[in-house]
Amino acid sequence: MFPRRGRRLGAPSNPESPAQSRLVQALTAVIVLDTALLVVFVLPADLLFGSPGSDLGQQFLAWRAFAAASLKAGHLPLWNPYSYSGEPFLGGFQSAVFYPPNLIFLALPLARAVNLSIIAHLLILGWGMWRWARQRGLRPAAAGLAAIVTPLCGTVWPHIYAGHISNLCTLAWMPWIFAGMEDWYRGRKFSGLLSAAAAVAFQVLAGHVQYAYDTAVAVGLHAIVSSVVEPASRKRALPAVAGVYLAAAALAAAQIAPGWAAAAEGVRQSRLSFDFAGQFSLPPENLLTGFAPGFFGDLSRHIYWGREQLWEMSLFAGVSGLLLAAVALIEPVSRRYARRDLGIAAVLLVLALGVYTPLFRILYDFLPGFSRFRGSSKFSCPAMMFFVMAIGQGADVLIRGGVRLRACCLTTLIAALAAGATGAFLLSRPSAIAVFLLQVRDSGGTDLPPDVFTDPAFVRAAGDQAGRSLAIAGAVCLILGSALALASRRPILRWAPLCLLPLEMITFAWTHFTTLRKEQTMRPGLRAIVAAHPGDYRVLEGTDNGFLTGAPDLLGNDPGVLKRYAEFIEFSQGRDPDKAGQLTEIRSLSPLYAMLRLRYVQSNPERGARIYEARSPMDRVQLISHYQVIPGRDSLFSALRAPGFDPRRTTLLETEPDPRPDTDALYPGSARVVDSSSDWLTVEADLAHPALLLITDLYSRDWRVSALENGGQAVYRIQPANYILRAIPLAAGHHRLRIEYVPTGLGAGALVSVSAWLLWLAAVTKTSRRA
Repeated sequence: MFPRRGRRLGAPSNPESPAQSRLVQALTAVIVLDTALLVVFVLPADLLFGSPGSDLGQQFLAWRAFAAASLKAGHLPLWNPYSYSGEPFLGGFQSAVFYPPNLIFLALPLARAVNLSIIAHLLILGWGMWRWARQRGLRPAAAGLAAIVTPLCGTVWPHIYAGHISNLCTLAWMPWIFAGMEDWYRGRKFSGLLSAAAAVAFQVLAGHVQYAYDTAVAVGLHAIVSSVVEPASRKRALPAVAGVYLAAAALAAAQIAPGWAAAAEGVRQSRLSFDFAGQFSLPPENLLTGFAPGFFGDLSRHIYWGREQLWEMSLFAGVSGLLLAAVALIEPVSRRYARRDLGIAAVLLVLALGVYTPLFRILYDFLPGFSRFRGSSKFSCPAMMFFVMAIGQGADVLIRGGVRLRACCLTTLIAALAAGATGAFLLSRPSAIAVFLLQVRDSGGTDLPPDVFTDPAFVRAAGDQAGRSLAIAGAVCLILGSALALASRRPILRWAPLCLLPLEMITFAWTHFTTLRKEQTMRPGLRAIVAAHPGDYRVLEGTDNGFLTGAPDLLGNDPGVLKRYAEFIEFSQGRDPDKAGQLTEIRSLSPLYAMLRLRYVQSNPERGARIYEARSPMDRVQLISHYQVIPGRDSLFSALRAPGFDPRRTTLLETEPDPRPDTDALYPGSARVVDSSSDWLTVEADLAHPALLLITDLYSRDWRVSALENGGQAVYRIQPANYILRAIPLAAGHHRLRIEYVPTGLGAGALVSVSAWLLWLAAVTKTSRRA
């Protein structure tokens, strides 16, 4: 299908041997990694790549710290008590507990580990593009250009600003999968399947399931195209995709099994609503960012006024990149491959448009798994991989020379004239952008306040920025067109696009890069109060930052929230529990929050941040004699809403308890927590009469109870109480119980993963010996 390494889209004059190629790659990797380590350790120890208020400070920093602390304490972090009053942690995927590169968090300070993780995965991504391009047969300079452009492009780099650690870790393995699959399609190399399977498994372990899903769609599309245009690949392309993903599922079974169990209890156990799934689709007007990346603003100097969020809505890969992709379509040899790459990229880009095309509804209704995710714009990332491969092919053509560039030259000069004229018009009359601004405002897809779009100063700044971006793009086109026009007399000018493209990408990266200090990720007032008032209670801040704050939070921002809990929060706020999802919010405090042990509330900073103390929270464990059995969620919610309901005196159950409590006993006994961690607690209880042990932690069917001492009770059972809490019926007597969270399938999944990795290593060893 593709020319073998060393035979590029032509034939190099001095092909290097595989041993030389591996040596060069190894030396380059060592040098780059050493440079990355130097950068990380020269920076201040508390400096982080990202922006204040990003997902880094609101979620991932605390999660990585919590996982590292748990592993250092000698146990897997299975349950996260710090978000949404408790949710599965290992099963939440984005915790990435089993992801090998995250071992650096055990060895390095938190901020430096985060920065090194970001840099390392950008390098992995670039290295993967290099390997894929060299496998295609591109010259080292062309492959190196692809390796530089990909980490700095609009679909990757802005995720640093957004603090999307799991996104970066997952998408870094995309080119490795495509390269491995092509190695099998092209030369029937079994090693390609092995590397692709490992890369898919690493995507799953890295945490962002949606990127792994989108990659699988792209891999399937790639296999279909290969089957159609290459008869030799027809019998092995699609079977190879199925085999690779089955093998990857076995390799990542330790993560997939508990993840599947957690999803069955989460808010995404069923398909998302059509409107929610359609959020974060790529707006059609953002295709402009492929040519003028700053048209709508940027992430560091100018406010972004386009629809959705720029870190998932930018398509920039350089104006020079567009020219090089066009060059690849002109040269006869490269055209054959560039058409495929650009065709696949175009299809994926249509998928990224999401609700802006009729195709979205068809895929939502019929494509398995599609309706479980939101953010179709993420398809732009695998699309960019194929587009950058076309850029590399165009660069290879220019390096080789001998191709007429008259058509590209003329088109580039026309583009320079059009962009330059439009940019000059906006710079002279910036208020002309007002019509465009109002269309964006009326679409409802922006987070900016509506009155901002009519503010004269903002309109003028937006017009200036848009005009400047177009003018810069026009200037680049003018330079490129002029260089190509003179290239017939001065061949060295063919290198102008290759030299200008890295400068474009570095400039783009610089204008979309910010840093912050670690203390900026937390609200010091709440943390100080929690430190001054130790206890077993929860706070309401609305982030996943509870581990660093020092107290669990009632809310968070993660799709792993338990469905029962999300429904309860919606009910408590007077909203429809059938519409419960991860974006639930609390605007007023309910008396029922006492049974969630809520003590301190951090008010919204936009409304004047202050901290105040809520009503007295309930104890973590207590014995209750009085109960009611109320089957059905809505009926139970009605009982919770009843004026006389007191969770300290009455527990609402969904089935009859066994043994039944003595409802006449006013003081059934005492109970206390002897010891606890995030995943388990030990409770001692002494009862004069049968009663319910109420635990004010969230119920999940994977919480188990066992007796540490013989208490005269044959069976202990946890059942839901008050819809969201846990209750254990106890007989009279002394009980010492261990309540622990054991995710379904974890043991079996770990066994499958260990076996699969041993087989994988054996296959790699055997394949290497044959080679």
